[in-house]
Amino acid sequence: MNDSRPIKLLVFDIDGVLTTGETKALDFELLKCLAGLNHIARENSLHPGVTLCSGRAAPYVELMTQAIDGFLPAVYENGAGLYIPRSYSFLPNPVMNSGSIMPAVRQKLQTELVATGFAFFQPGKEYTLTLYASDPVNTDMLRDAVERALGSLGEAVNLLSSPSCLNILPLGVDKGSGIQFLASQTNIDIDSMLGVGDSDIDVPFLSLVGYSAAPANANAAVKSVVQYSSTKSYMDGVRDIVTHFGIYCN
Repeated sequence: MNDSRPIKLLVFDIDGVLTTGETKALDFELLKCLAGLNHIARENSLHPGVTLCSGRAAPYVELMTQAIDGFLPAVYENGAGLYIPRSYSFLPNPVMNSGSIMPAVRQKLQTELVATGFAFFQPGKEYTLTLYASDPVNTDMLRDAVERALGSLGEAVNLLSSPSCLNILPLGVDKGSGIQFLASQTNIDIDSMLGVGDSDIDVPFLSLVGYSAAPANANAAVKSVVQYSSTKSYMDGVRDIVTHFGIYCN
């Protein structure tokens, strides 16, 4: 971290940061604020732009990038790829192995956990998997259930938890490698980025960026690595965070 560097890019997780989670209403005033920051950044290269670093599938990240008038690449599927708005293209992270084990992992989980009704996959993902317990009461049991189901296949993946689900990623893929890929495509130093996240899966990228923060709803692991923990939750936390770092909406 280098506190003397100006912030050149704001990088936000979506669920738990820009929204309160799946199925919840969007905060259009906050999205308008972030779009305003991007509008200024388009005209003034000294002003920080705004982008996303999410576990969501590419189409959802594309939509949310439109909502914030984003023009810089955005990370999708927890670092597996970048959505490039300017060319409308989708780039897989080069850290991924072309001989991915993920189809075999998906098939095993489909047989052991999905077909039995214990869990279901979040649809739309190309490179990674996100698993939800069919009964939310069982969310805390997902990791153990997946480890038992995968057996030795589990050695080829990383399991990272979010408040409502379990993310299953090929080795080498996480939001840390995603933010490095983002830096390589934008020529913006990671030290000049402000990252905001709320759960375990955000720690790899929050540990790399020069400036980091979390809303009050973030878990203890996140709060232990960030520089600033807001006393406000979710979207109000985002408003507080950007103000704390001296960035203001019009």
